[in-house]
Amino acid sequence: MRPDEMRDTGVLAGTTLGEIADVVHGVHKAAAERMFELLGAAGSPIRVLHDGVAAIAYGSTKLGVRYGPPAAALVASAFADPAADSAHDTARGRLALGAVNGVIGDRVAEEAASLAPQLRIRLHGGRLRRVPANLAADADESGLATGRLVIFAHGLCETDLCWSFAAGKRWGDRSATYGSMLRDDDGWTPLYLNFNTGLRISHNARELAELLEDLVSQWPVEVTEIALVGHSLGGLIARSAAHQADALGYAWRHKLRHIVGLATPHLGAPLERFVNRATHRLARLPETRPLAGFLNQRSVGIKDLRYGAVLEQDWLGFDLDELTDRCSPATMLEGVAYSVASATLSREPAGVFATDLLVQHVSAHGIGKPRSIPFPEDRMFHLGGRKHHFDLLADRMVYDQLRSWLAGADGSGSAAGEPKRRRRALRQRDRDRQRDRDRDVR
Repeated sequence: MRPDEMRDTGVLAGTTLGEIADVVHGVHKAAAERMFELLGAAGSPIRVLHDGVAAIAYGSTKLGVRYGPPAAALVASAFADPAADSAHDTARGRLALGAVNGVIGDRVAEEAASLAPQLRIRLHGGRLRRVPANLAADADESGLATGRLVIFAHGLCETDLCWSFAAGKRWGDRSATYGSMLRDDDGWTPLYLNFNTGLRISHNARELAELLEDLVSQWPVEVTEIALVGHSLGGLIARSAAHQADALGYAWRHKLRHIVGLATPHLGAPLERFVNRATHRLARLPETRPLAGFLNQRSVGIKDLRYGAVLEQDWLGFDLDELTDRCSPATMLEGVAYSVASATLSREPAGVFATDLLVQHVSAHGIGKPRSIPFPEDRMFHLGGRKHHFDLLADRMVYDQLRSWLAGADGSGSAAGEPKRRRRALRQRDRDRQRDRDRDVR
């Protein structure tokens, strides 16, 4: 971890612990006030003593937790190696920062900028790149650049590493992903996106649209086909990026052929709606109002999931915490094949268990009232029977369906004749790079 990241970690820890102390103090204060109101004048002497002790106790606690971690981090950073690896460039660091930024990423970007992931993209087994020209150079040097690009966008609190979830168990190769298999089987060039999921979906999507415009113009070979594949929130990013690229007249939009959403809450996520309603109820009582205020500090990225807000017009000028669904369906673009997949605990996609624990089947398929999205029925896929949200990241049936969708109804685009020797070499290179990452984690 770099010195600036250590300092910002201390600042962020101090701010968060200070806010938790504020919540505890607020709840205590409200409960005490209600009790002393019941006691009336008889409780006045006790109230004076209580308030004095509480002020000293909570005041000292807040000072300690708010300024202790930043001070400790500042001292530690003074002895840190300035040339140390960034937390963003190690597996453990990236996973930790992905989780934190999913919850409060908008605040991290403002208050502890060094800990906020920048939108970057990489080749399979390659380094994350912020500058498209550097990524294009990586592709040119590797000799793996093709005219068919498939971009993978991860979900909330995830990172670009999520696509190898359970890969060792599912594929027998810890470096394998849908992307690497599409590369080996059909000649796609897989690219993996990493970004701050705590920011607005429309903001991340705009950055992606701009990055792809530059990348396509600098790619070593002519780009003929682009596919966007998103897991959970990543599917909303894909839809938003395509819509914004179309509105801005970006050239890459005309190369876009596929948008695939895996467990994507196109009509919103029930957990975020539950928390939103809960905060409204908690805010009604003085004793629970501090907790409501604390919960309402969750990231705008999470709040966008309430109803599936993909465009700026879905949230601009509206109350962040209102209960009304104001999202537009976002016009489906001509010439783009939209495909969706869901997972459910139940075998059939009906009933109370028609969910993957985080996203409902109907939301993943755009089926709702009064708003719905007319995804083609022949491009809907359901994985049922004790399947959860993350099973869609690595599953043989999902991969087969994904490959079929990207190949087209006639199976065009298949690279079945690709030499087996080249594919074996690619897989061996992926395994070697995975061993290097494993050493980094240890």
